[in-house]
Amino acid sequence: MTRLVEEYLVASQNGDGGWGAQQGRASSTEVTALATLALGRLDTPATRRGATHGLRWLATRQHDDGGWPVSARVDDSSWATALAVLALEALGREPARAVRGARWLLRRLPRAPGATVSLLHRFAPSTLAVRLNPHLKGWAWTADATSFVEPTCYALLALKRLRRHLPGAAAEERIAEAERMVYDRMCRGGGWNYGNSTVLGAELWPYADVTALALLALADHPRREANQQSLGALRGMLRHVDSGLSLAWATLCVSAYGDDPLPWRGRLTERYARTGFLGESRAVALALLALTGAAEVFRA
Repeated sequence: MTRLVEEYLVASQNGDGGWGAQQGRASSTEVTALATLALGRLDTPATRRGATHGLRWLATRQHDDGGWPVSARVDDSSWATALAVLALEALGREPARAVRGARWLLRRLPRAPGATVSLLHRFAPSTLAVRLNPHLKGWAWTADATSFVEPTCYALLALKRLRRHLPGAAAEERIAEAERMVYDRMCRGGGWNYGNSTVLGAELWPYADVTALALLALADHPRREANQQSLGALRGMLRHVDSGLSLAWATLCVSAYGDDPLPWRGRLTERYARTGFLGESRAVALALLALTGAAEVFRA
């Protein structure tokens, strides 16, 4: 089954060297970075060729400021920079570009809370619609927006691998604060929602893909109570999860934490055999990473 996943990913590469959300769709940085990373760890003529073209696509799309756009249609440097940096660093290619991208991430700040939100958080936090510390800075999906869990986790994965090449104190402080932000957003019983943990007094539920991603970003703290609680929550979620994306992230996550990934790889291959992940290139790339034991890529 791994060979089928690999062959599909090779076949779905665009003529420009990148990958889109599905075969034939316009190339994007997110999917190209993940697909290049997945193929670049393998060693066949087809995978080497595909990874080389993917690396060339990434190299030519980096902006002068060090960042990468989401796609040609949304050309400003973006959150997708983190995945491009991760791919280049993990494959040991274009190190100068990877460092420039990491430095762009360090400079990228989310929108600060307004004076009213700051005062309410300090003196009357129960009046706020969401339960979170608005002063903790992570990374946002778009410019002039507030921090969100997923882009923050992508940035943490990239910066932790590049930290030896970054300004020591500034990088460590940024990483530490972003970690506190992710922990602050954790749902009450463990795990993470796409947005916040509580809105208008209602507890929100966690999702497997976001929980697995957050745990990977925090995997250098495996013994922390929050990590262990969230691992337990993830195992519970996996009893009911059937999406390729969630199963791929979860397989990578449990492997990074020392669990046996074989049962989850089995479910992943069974799901791919039934649905082909509906041709979603991101899920296919992550599945190939999961099936080939790539959890170390996401370790600091």
